[in-house]
Amino acid sequence: MKTKQAIPKEVALILLRQKKRLSELNSLDKWTEAEFEEVVRCSNEWDAKQQGWIFPLTAIERLAFDARTPDKQARSLQIIAKHMSQDLAK
Repeated sequence: MKTKQAIPKEVALILLRQKKRLSELNSLDKWTEAEFEEVVRCSNEWDAKQQGWIFPLTAIERLAFDARTPDKQARSLQIIAKHMSQDLAK
C-alpha cells in the first residue's frame, strides 16, 4: 500500500503547529511523560530528500540533556545520541 506524500503546504502547516506547540511546552518548568512525547513529536523535522519525518541528532542531543526530560527517556536519548555521533564520525 502506497502512502500519500505530504505536499509542501501540508508540511508547512504541520511545522507551524509543531512550532507553536513546542513553544508552549518549552515554557513549562517540567514535563510529564505525555508532554515529553509531544515535545518529541514536535521536534521531528520534514526531510524533503527522504520525503518523510526525521528525528534529527540535534533534537536528540538537546532533549537528552534537558532537565525537563524524564530520567528514563533522557538516558535512552543519551545512548542514542552517542551511537549516532559515532556513526557520523565514521
